[in-house]
Order: sequence, then structure tokens, then C-alpha cells
Amino acid sequence: MKQNKHEYIIKGPILGSLLKLALPLMVGQLIQTLYNLVDTLWVGKLGSEAVAAVSISFPIVFLMISLAAGLTIAGTALIAQNKGAGNNDKVDRILGQLFGFVGMLSIILALIGFVFSKQFIVWMGAQPQIIDDASGYLRIIFSGIPFMFIFFIFSASLRGIGDTMTPMLMTLFSATINVILDPLLIFGIGFFPKMGVQGAALATIISRAIAALYGLAILISGKKNLHLKFRYLKPNIKIIKKVVIIGIPSSVQQSMLSMAQILMTSIVANFGTTTLAAYGIGNRIVSIASMLAMGISTATTTMVGQNIGAGEKDRAERISKVSMGLTFSLLTFLGIVIFIVPEQIVGVFNKEAEVLLYGSSYMRITALFLGTMGVRMVNNGTLRGAGKTIATMIISIMAFCVLRIPLSYIFAYFFNLNQTGIWWGIAVSDGLSAFISIAWLKLSNWSKNILVEKNESNKDHIDIT
Repeated sequence: MKQNKHEYIIKGPILGSLLKLALPLMVGQLIQTLYNLVDTLWVGKLGSEAVAAVSISFPIVFLMISLAAGLTIAGTALIAQNKGAGNNDKVDRILGQLFGFVGMLSIILALIGFVFSKQFIVWMGAQPQIIDDASGYLRIIFSGIPFMFIFFIFSASLRGIGDTMTPMLMTLFSATINVILDPLLIFGIGFFPKMGVQGAALATIISRAIAALYGLAILISGKKNLHLKFRYLKPNIKIIKKVVIIGIPSSVQQSMLSMAQILMTSIVANFGTTTLAAYGIGNRIVSIASMLAMGISTATTTMVGQNIGAGEKDRAERISKVSMGLTFSLLTFLGIVIFIVPEQIVGVFNKEAEVLLYGSSYMRITALFLGTMGVRMVNNGTLRGAGKTIATMIISIMAFCVLRIPLSYIFAYFFNLNQTGIWWGIAVSDGLSAFISIAWLKLSNWSKNILVEKNESNKDHIDIT
């Protein structure tokens, strides 16, 4: 007899289950990356001011994405553990609370953003010539925030029950619509109006809206073993409290990482445009490894959550070890390839002598610790599945804010290693943060069931550290 997704996750071979869940996630992230490149390409044809208008809006948009992602990560953990425990009605209740609470929050944010878009852009320090384009772009993006949040809830909820294929297909569907609409609305092809930068924003919102509404219809129908029932939209303070307590650390984590990236870029920029170009190219290459690690990490979150919910603590711990070993092996192999031919890889993006020199140096040093970067990411996936999002927040802040930025600065300036010092700071921070994440798993009782209510006596207990 064929096992369903839940049985496969609880009883099937661990490595096979991980790969089955992770591959669609990797493809989904690749689709999103390609879409972002195409979007940038079309906007770039409008000129540098158009690119600047979109770029200055990005930190505000990323803040919204961070908030949505954090709260829906909480939904994934809660749904996964209750699915593992067989609490199907509770799963639907959590789904209803996610839609009710996060949906209302998205409407409030959309209204605030729509009204104050221009002020936000001015506060960001935009030059006068791009304020109108940037605020117009941001106003449209804010109008579509509810659709963004709905799609995040849809994807996170399905991942919680072990369905990673449907969100991937929906991402492909949405990205395809966006790619088609971008040139039509930006340049006014045919009967479409010429909207410039605002056309790019509108294409994004339309594609998200179509995908979000389709996803909403799927959940209302109950076809995917998740049923959005209107009676469960009524606020339940206990569930909302868990969503907030588990979700906010993830939101803070994402926001802090964004700030850390800005600071890192400023350190790199001090060494000139060629170093900055090498850093940007290197990060694009590293992002490919990150996609592999993030796919396995998200799959680990689902599997760990469901097995903890099912009372399979030992299996959850084995899943953590297998995912760690798989990620380390894959990324170490990729690191070896990069270490052998860094010039050829960097040369695909830029063949200037200095960019090749600095970029190859960055690739070789980073390649040595690529496997440990994956270990940190996948261990965070384990902790998210257990609902330990404060732990993932602390580990990530340690990796980027406490280790990466200070080490890069110290190696570059105090040890006079210049660009090479920055590369070593990045690499060493990956190694040390991986060690911290392993130590956290070893020393904490992370696999203790904390999100599933077993009886009245522990109903209100929430342990998230």
C-alpha cells in the first residue's frame, strides 16, 4: 500500500524523505532567483534612475517580507508538529488563526504603507529625481502586501504537512505571469499603458494576487488535506500568542541579517569598485550553495516538526544528523569544485584582471568553509521545526553581527590583509557559527515536544529557547 506524505515523513527512509521534500524547494528558490534577475533586467532598460528607485525601496519591502516570513515560519512549525501528532482539526484551527491574524496585520501594514510611501522614501535619503518613481513603486507594492502574506501562509502551511511540490508549482506559475507582464506594463506594449517603474510593481502585484487567490481557493476546498474553515477565523488568543512568540524572533533574525549585509557591503566598498564587484559576483555564486542548503533546511523543519509531534524524538534527532551530513557533503563537494576552478567561474560574470584576482581569492577562501555554512543553515532548520526560533535568531546574529563583521574588519585592517582579510572573516565566521549551532543541538533539549497540547496541565506551556 502506498504511504501518504505524513506516513512517509514519519516512517519512511530519512534520506529519501529529505530529498523528496527538498528538491521542489530548491527548484522554487531557483525560479525566484531567475525571476528577480529578469525583473532587474527589464527595469534596467529604463536607466540607472529607475534601478535606483527600485533599489532604495528594497529595504522597506524586505522588512515586510521578513515579518511575513517570520510569522509563517511559526505556522510551519505549529502545523508540522500537530500534523505529526494526528491533530488534524487543530491543524485547521492553526491555519484559520494564521489567516485571521496575519491577514489583518497585512491590511494594516498595507494602509500605513500606502499613505506614507513618499515619507518612507524621503527618510531613506532618496535623491529628488527618483522620489516620485520610488514612492509610486512602493505605494503599489504596499497595496499588494495582503496578497504577499496570503501566499506566504499558503506555502508555509503546505510545507508544514509535507507538500513542497504545490508551493513550487505555484511559484513557477506566479513568476511566469510576472515575466510576461513586466515588459507589457513597463513599456506599454499593445493596449497596455506605459507605466515605467510602477509597471514593474503592478506586474508583481497582479502575479502575486492571482497565485494567492488560487492558493486561497485550494485551502477553502480542503483538497490538500488543509481546510480553511471560516469558523476558525475567530481570534484564538492562545494560538495567536504562540504564532507571535515563535514568529517574531524569525522576523527579527531576517531584519538583522539585512542590516548586517548592508554593513558588510560598506566595509567591502572601502577597498574600491573592483573589490565590490568581486564581492557581488562571489555572493551570487555562494547563493547557489545557499539554495541547496536552504532547500534541505526547510525540508528538515517539516520532518523534524512532524516527528516531534508524533512523539518520535529519536527519529527527529536522526533526521537532524542525516540532514547535517547530507548538506555538509554536498556543499563540501561544491566547494572543492569552486576551489579548483575559481577563475573560470568568476570569469563568467566579469573578466577584468582585478575582479578576477579578488573574486578568485574570495571563492578559494570561502570554498574551504562552504560545508560549514550549510551546517549552520540546516541546523537552524532543525531548531525551527522544534519551534526554537529564539535559538535560530541568536545563532544567526552570532554568525553575522558578532563574528562576520568584526572578524572581517579586524583581519582587513588590524592584520593588514586588506581584501583577503574580509574573505577570511566571512569564511571563519561560517566555521565558528557552524560549531555554535552543533553545540546548541548537543547541549539543549531541542527535541522536547513543545508545541502540541497533550493535556490541560501543559496547555499553556511554551518553551522556545
